[in-house]
Amino acid sequence: MNARRAPKSAAPATKLFVLDTNVLMHDPTSLYRFQEHDVYVPIMTLEELDNNKKGMSEVARNARQASRMMDDIVSSSPEDIHNGIDLTGPSRELASGRLFLQTEAISVALPAALPTAKGDNQILAVVMFLAERFPQRPVILVSKDINMRIKARALGIAAQ
Repeated sequence: MNARRAPKSAAPATKLFVLDTNVLMHDPTSLYRFQEHDVYVPIMTLEELDNNKKGMSEVARNARQASRMMDDIVSSSPEDIHNGIDLTGPSRELASGRLFLQTEAISVALPAALPTAKGDNQILAVVMFLAERFPQRPVILVSKDINMRIKARALGIAAQ
């Protein structure tokens, strides 16, 4: 009796996690906590890290550490930043995904109730843009801010 084998299902697409600033300020090593998945850092996240690095508080120290980690990753990589930077080496094999930094201006129409001058809303616009650009790939906002996660879900954005 010939048993038919079920076709192998395609490997699930790696996810693209977009990091809110508070994730890096809570744990600068969070860049390496997404295993095989990719990590995307919006320009607004870098701006907010920069604005929070002054002082001696734990938050300020973490902001400085996160910035130094990203600088080390980018500076030591021979790869083109536009194609993402492999995190395998910098993470000592804790992560095998890629780090992407926002390298282009992004224009997405947010609902009128969300002012684009607010940093959180700019990050939400980046997530919406990436979800449109990569429709076959899960794009997920990662934030410790409950209100930002609520806004994301209200806009149809996956958030954790």
